[in-house]
Amino acid sequence: MSTENLERSKSTPSPKVYPYFTYTDIATQGLKSVGGKAYNLAILSRNDFAVPAAIVISKIPNEKEMLEIHSWWKKMGQPKLAVRSSALGEDSAELSFAGQQTTFLNVDSEDALSKAINACFASIHRQASRAYREFFSRKSTVPEMNVVLQVMVNAKFAGVFFSTDPRGKNESWVTETIEGLGEDLVSGRKTPARFTIDTPVEKQLVGWNKDHLNQVVQMGLQAREILGFETDMEWAFDQNDKLWCLQARPVTALQSFSNQQKEINKELERLKKKHPQNVYWDGQTFSEWTGFPSYLTFSIWKDAFAPNGAFSSALKELGYFGFTNDSFSPKDTLLERVFGRAYVNLSLLEPLFFGPIPYSINPYPRPHLKFNWRKITLQSVLRTPYTIYRMAKVGWSLQTERRKHINRCASALTKYRTDFSRPANPEFYKDWDQEKILEYLGKEAKKFSEEYLKWPFVLIVMAEATMQSLQLILTRIYGKKGGEQTLQKWLGMGLSTMTAKMNAEYREAAAFKEKQAFFMDRYGHRGPGELDLSNPRFVELGERAFGKSSQFSPFERDVEEEIKKLGRFQQPIILQEWRFLKKMLELREQWKMEIMRPYAHLRWMAVELGKRGKLNDDIFWLRLTEVLKNKDYLAHKDKIEDRKQRFKSFRKLSFPVVVSLNELENILAGKEVSNKSALEGEGLSPGMAFGEVRVVTDPEQEKTNQWPSDVILVAEATDPGWTPLFQHAKGVIVEKGGVLSHCAIVAREMGIPAVSQIQKCHLRLKNGDHVWVDGTNGRIILA
Repeated sequence: MSTENLERSKSTPSPKVYPYFTYTDIATQGLKSVGGKAYNLAILSRNDFAVPAAIVISKIPNEKEMLEIHSWWKKMGQPKLAVRSSALGEDSAELSFAGQQTTFLNVDSEDALSKAINACFASIHRQASRAYREFFSRKSTVPEMNVVLQVMVNAKFAGVFFSTDPRGKNESWVTETIEGLGEDLVSGRKTPARFTIDTPVEKQLVGWNKDHLNQVVQMGLQAREILGFETDMEWAFDQNDKLWCLQARPVTALQSFSNQQKEINKELERLKKKHPQNVYWDGQTFSEWTGFPSYLTFSIWKDAFAPNGAFSSALKELGYFGFTNDSFSPKDTLLERVFGRAYVNLSLLEPLFFGPIPYSINPYPRPHLKFNWRKITLQSVLRTPYTIYRMAKVGWSLQTERRKHINRCASALTKYRTDFSRPANPEFYKDWDQEKILEYLGKEAKKFSEEYLKWPFVLIVMAEATMQSLQLILTRIYGKKGGEQTLQKWLGMGLSTMTAKMNAEYREAAAFKEKQAFFMDRYGHRGPGELDLSNPRFVELGERAFGKSSQFSPFERDVEEEIKKLGRFQQPIILQEWRFLKKMLELREQWKMEIMRPYAHLRWMAVELGKRGKLNDDIFWLRLTEVLKNKDYLAHKDKIEDRKQRFKSFRKLSFPVVVSLNELENILAGKEVSNKSALEGEGLSPGMAFGEVRVVTDPEQEKTNQWPSDVILVAEATDPGWTPLFQHAKGVIVEKGGVLSHCAIVAREMGIPAVSQIQKCHLRLKNGDHVWVDGTNGRIILA
């Protein structure tokens, strides 16, 4: 392809009929509606950059218009074309939409061109593109779509130039280079050579020299000056060593990393000032919470763990101390934020069981009391006789009066069902007076945190004790690992919970539309991410609630039949413990089904207040006390933005379920969290995450609703079809891909750590492995 043909469209007058716009049309008329990709190239073309000839189509062409497009192509000599999307909002300073729409390369026939244009317009409806939009903008509306037809460059070298390092490692430029098409770099199929201001050029790529690098840097820095923003520019040298600018857009995910680090340091100092170094936090209580609980949600649950809350009432019901007026009893809530997430302070929890005793909570493998001679004090010695009596009494009660406690839980549930009768209707409060909504919101939130949660907490404490007892017996029979596996198997196949029933009916409703109304009537108050009030319930989602549903084959094996095959000595006690545990867990799920009804109403009252106060969903960034003051909600806008930015700084961090302050410091300092070996690679997206490996080869086959909550996604490489999986991952590990790969861009924008160049990671790491992903230093640490 000649240079003359590549540049010809710059001087080609725009047609008088609609079908397309040239760069001249776009630049002179300021047509930003064509999308960032086309508009930026038009501006650079007007400033005499070497930009390949192109036209932009702003709607699906009819037959006549398609013929005019073909005519333009023939006049160009029918060179091979790249057909790409240019959606409004794409390639903006906030979001890149990296590869979310379809691109077609080397299009060389009229039939292929027509199909590529239509497919590009249709690609905005793809699952990956939709998931990306919904994740970042929280909107599912389809933006205006345009398609760019650009003459292909027969590339000798291709790459990407960043005017500043998007990973935040330094403020200088960085460029990546490969031989041939740059698409292999973006897709991650090839790992590029990387150059910075300090990198020697020699011996990186055959034929590549310092003059090539200088030309790229000069063009990239000029593009930054003209466009007025830090620039991410795709470029290519043709076979005649002429440099072309193929795309230019703002560098995304370029928040101030220094400001983020300040927020992280500030939070760490807050925790160190408030707590001793050996404090432990437990996040297992809220393992269903993904990310950060909203301010409104957290403020309500925080009260449940405060002195007058339901958790203390549950402990007292079982004979424990709970919160008291004694000097040894904590005076504040057990539930705390640690880098935005919800954790129970285990150190504050200790005296709520038996008072000042020489025991500490050992957090591993599950939190339990363990003797600690350092805690022997005069007070604990004097209280020893009473403490021993109390411990024996509680132990005896938990062992012999479980049936009584279970019956009381069941009776309370029956009464509760008759007391709450409001319908699952998000519009229920639409016509209520403002003062009445505020009054009910305050009362219902108080009831939820002080009353409704009491019996579920009783069941949780009893179930935990029973599970430990059963686990101990099974360990004696099968060994530690075998006992754990046996209990997990029984829990998977032997329970008949309300949640399992709901999931089964959900699958039916997803498969048969006529069953959806019945499902909504029974379960409309539930929903994905339901523990957080900021998330919509099924009834609000409507038909959108029913996506693809995986098939499920229930276990046909009977746990009791399996138990009866055990020896005569073990069988009776195991059967008794299993039946108690089964009843507790099933009753707990029944309680959850019911208390989610008033909980949904807390959300709907908040939504109505948000609409009236012109805050909409930002109402969930306010605490309950701030909402109830009934002042001008818009006055909180600056406070809300500060909170959002703080959480955005914490988003790239991920910690173990149980963690100490000392461990937090080590993690944030990038120190080894274990003595195990580390795999060295290249950091694509900064941050630290711990989780369970999920090796993926085909994203379409993955059922993310069956994933654990702390998945580390592992793959050879990723492309745009993987975006829905990124939403469910705590971190990403890939073998191939540089800082412009889909993996790198989307991971940075979603705020999850990612590491590349881990050789054979998808073969070496296995499902179920636990690893640390250190995206800042480019390491994988095996746990």
